[in-house]
Amino acid sequence: MTSGGILGKAVDRLGTELRSLYKAAGEPTLSRLVRLGLDQVPPLQISDSTLSAWLNAGNVPGPGMKERYFLLLVAHLNGLAARKGHLTRPEGAWAALLKTARAERKAQRGGRPRTAAGSTWSDGPEAPQTRSVVDRVPPRPVTIVGRDDSLDELLARLIPQDTSSASSVITLVSGMGGAGKTTLAIEAAHRARDLGWFTGGTFFVDMRGYSGNDADLEPVSAAALLLRHLGTPEQDIPPDGDDILALWQAQADQLASHGRPLLVVLDNVSSASQILPLVPARPHHRIVVTSRHVLASIPGRHIGLSELSLSSSAQVLERTLRIARPEDSRVTDASEHAERIGDLCGGLPLALQIVAAILRTEPHRPLADVVKELEDTRSRLDGLAYEDVDALGNPMAVRAAFALSYRRLSPADARAFPLLAQAPGPDFSLETAGVLLDAAPARTRQVVRRLVGAHLLVGRTSERWMMHDLIRLYAQEKAEEPQHSDEATESLERILRHLHRTSKEADLRIRWRDGAAESERFASSSDVWDWFDAEHHTLVAAVATAYRAGLDGLCVNLAVSMVGYFEHRARADWRGVFEAAEKAASRISDPGLDVEVLANIGALYGVAHQHEQALSYISRAIRIIEGLGGHPSEASVLNVAARALMELGRPQEALHTFELAMAVVRKEGDKHGEGMLLHNIAGLFVRNGAPEHALEPLQRDLVICRELGDRAGEGTTLNTLGNVYFELHRYEEAAAAFRKSLVVAREFRDVVLEGHCLKNLANACAELARFDEAFALYEEALELQRAYGDRFQEGDTLMNLGFTHRQLNQHAQAVDCFREAIDAFEEAGVQGYAHTARATLHETLTDTPGHTP
Repeated sequence: MTSGGILGKAVDRLGTELRSLYKAAGEPTLSRLVRLGLDQVPPLQISDSTLSAWLNAGNVPGPGMKERYFLLLVAHLNGLAARKGHLTRPEGAWAALLKTARAERKAQRGGRPRTAAGSTWSDGPEAPQTRSVVDRVPPRPVTIVGRDDSLDELLARLIPQDTSSASSVITLVSGMGGAGKTTLAIEAAHRARDLGWFTGGTFFVDMRGYSGNDADLEPVSAAALLLRHLGTPEQDIPPDGDDILALWQAQADQLASHGRPLLVVLDNVSSASQILPLVPARPHHRIVVTSRHVLASIPGRHIGLSELSLSSSAQVLERTLRIARPEDSRVTDASEHAERIGDLCGGLPLALQIVAAILRTEPHRPLADVVKELEDTRSRLDGLAYEDVDALGNPMAVRAAFALSYRRLSPADARAFPLLAQAPGPDFSLETAGVLLDAAPARTRQVVRRLVGAHLLVGRTSERWMMHDLIRLYAQEKAEEPQHSDEATESLERILRHLHRTSKEADLRIRWRDGAAESERFASSSDVWDWFDAEHHTLVAAVATAYRAGLDGLCVNLAVSMVGYFEHRARADWRGVFEAAEKAASRISDPGLDVEVLANIGALYGVAHQHEQALSYISRAIRIIEGLGGHPSEASVLNVAARALMELGRPQEALHTFELAMAVVRKEGDKHGEGMLLHNIAGLFVRNGAPEHALEPLQRDLVICRELGDRAGEGTTLNTLGNVYFELHRYEEAAAAFRKSLVVAREFRDVVLEGHCLKNLANACAELARFDEAFALYEEALELQRAYGDRFQEGDTLMNLGFTHRQLNQHAQAVDCFREAIDAFEEAGVQGYAHTARATLHETLTDTPGHTP
């Protein structure tokens, strides 16, 4: 008999038309269509089994919420189908079709038609009789957000038709405490059961692997519980443990023989030994295991749950609050605060559900108030607790959830956990972990691997790890406990001193010249840059950590050891580093140390092209030097002051200050300092429109660099020499000098100098009418400058590229370059350059036909 004969023509037509529309729309996944309803306000909750029934003419949408969802569904599918070029029915036609089908169904006797069994397996009388599946799975989660991909992957693993391999039986869902593992498993179990996949039964067992007090559920006890779920009489369950396991396997085998697969969710499993004896021998059944450990020895697919995105975090709050009070618009009205709450909760579903519970009890509390409370790291874990339990009876407290994981650690790992939380920065290397633990690399890696397996650490790369923000707060609390506090303090000081020693050695290697002592750690400048780039955020955090810990001398020394790195990498966070260093120096009350800090701040402002600020700090350093009657850094301080004066258009003062500095270095016999000053005096000549006078001091500087074996200094001087040749219109000689400088820049991985050379060489090529080469060099310079975040140099290169386009009457391209340059200069904080770029843009627009400035 046809489906039309069983169901009625109108019902059959509704299903056929809906199925055709679904196919025309590209057959979106049912979980995506379920989410379509949940995204509405208030949410429209429809299961994928209901959707499947509609698509197969097995059911007709009823009035009320289901009708509203049905009309939303067809509108959505119509839009997808129309984009693919298919003709679609108007919404009114669907409403009429639904009305007719509903009337036909109402007129039929016997309610809903029986559905034929979908399985080809026979149900023999000897198969075990199962009780209602509904009674064996916890209630369906109210909300599940941001897990569509994981849910689709898990459901794909649960399809019972794949019986080809034993590895298809088990799927492990792992993640940190509170990540939503149980929620995902329960939702998948409900969907699989609703789809009729597991006619043998769908069961849930809490293995209590993290309950503490040796309360883990043993495999024998779990097997006995499952036998009871299958309807086995109590008197038929044998007393011996091995016999219980054997009976469970026999029952599972019998169900498989009769085509009645089982789905068993084993929740809170702490070790593979808890569940492996329960795995059926026949691959017809499915087991979902949830664990806070990776349990790598378990065969089958592993699905790891990470934190939710900020938008998904906000959706958790939105849906949970709307379910309680549909008119609650706090998330919609303050979406930025909702996402900030998600950030402060680390995207952890448990933490978000706790916040939502608190907000439900305080319906007039603004989200901004929650943000303010959670931003205090000292009390954040206190704020993420609610005086109640969840649907499974677990406490709604983040700290309590983490404590369950912590109690499972071995003594060695429990010691390591709070020590690793002392690592400054967002992540740490194996070397840093070894210093914190005071352990050899092999032992350190073993500890780290076990903590990763317990989801208390996360691997970012093969050699770097991090703690989730909330896990870190919990670990830091453990570090303050009496049994850990002394060792944690020693561990923190040990890593800060290690970072200072290493960064100081790296800084010396940056400034290395022939004849100087070789570095034991860094064989080449490439090694230095690799280390600095990898540990940059760690070092920045280390300065702040040292200051908070009252280790003021260490704070200042760490900051100073990073100056060479900041000079060669355009990192804006140097300001925060030296703000802490300046405060730390003021607490030490050492004028000489104040000079060193102020001088370095002035120098870095000069590198950032903020010369007013540079001169302000340097002037303070000079006043202290005058009060002291001298200082070892006097010449370099005067040099920075002179450069700032030069850039500010005060050439006479600049020249006088250069001469004062030159007198100091010659008195001290400092040939390197003399070369540096000659180089800067040449720059002063160029800025004053006398480039011909710059050649002689630059040639003397080159001689000094080569005498001292200062290859890096030679590269910088060659670039400046190229600029002088360019100003003298000696473009071939300029290009040759830039090419030589570029070789040195790449040899030392000096990306700032490399960017200068590429831009300058492009300018020279443009003057030589080699425009293809020039444009390629400009683009290479921009790519490099964008990669290391130097917005000022990016703006400068864009200006030069714009001038070259304008030279070729390519005004549209020139305008784009000047506009981008304005943005770059403004972001770099150099308003004078931005003003010049605006003037150039205005001038270009004025000269461009059809454009209004």
